[in-house]
Amino acid sequence: MYFLKTPLRQTLTAIAFVTGVSVMSQVQAEPTAPAPHSGGMQQMPKMTPEQQSMMMELQKTQQQLQQTQQELQKIQQQVYKESPELQKQRDALQAKVSEKMSHGGYDADKELKKMNALVDKYQNSEEKPSQSEIQEFQASQKEFQARQQKVFQDPEVRKMAENLQQNVKAKIEATGPKGKSLIVRLENQMKKLQDLRQKAMAMMRSQ
Repeated sequence: MYFLKTPLRQTLTAIAFVTGVSVMSQVQAEPTAPAPHSGGMQQMPKMTPEQQSMMMELQKTQQQLQQTQQELQKIQQQVYKESPELQKQRDALQAKVSEKMSHGGYDADKELKKMNALVDKYQNSEEKPSQSEIQEFQASQKEFQARQQKVFQDPEVRKMAENLQQNVKAKIEATGPKGKSLIVRLENQMKKLQDLRQKAMAMMRSQ
């Protein structure tokens, strides 16, 4: 996919994922679309072997985390399907987030649909997006994520998200050993990823 670094598309539905507010903020802090290449840009400083090793480990951990999320998402979908109460709680959170993101003429639902339509257009196509489409997508994504991240600092939204997270987590754990082990794996991978990012940033600053 030309737009997203990861195959996972972030939508408002992802807010209700068992990873909750903490991982949403971590994911949003990581750029999800590479900047368009420009011939006039300066080359990045050459990385040391230690930095290269760190970046490879970071990428590997991100991929492992994504795989765990995908496995958990399958269980989560079944949990939601079997729980109308969770569906209502999730829908209420999505509506509240969208409402608080949408101000000053900005329509979060409309922007999300527009971004997803562009992703769908090129997801399984040999056709490549134009430079202007890439730049427009990146600008839209940046504003969407900035607004979403700000909304999750709102006490009302944070409380709703944390309550939903706890309920979804409990339902997944109740499905059996696999659900429990996936949650433990996810939490460990999240911690490892956060530690690696902090080390990578410290390493870059020390150059």
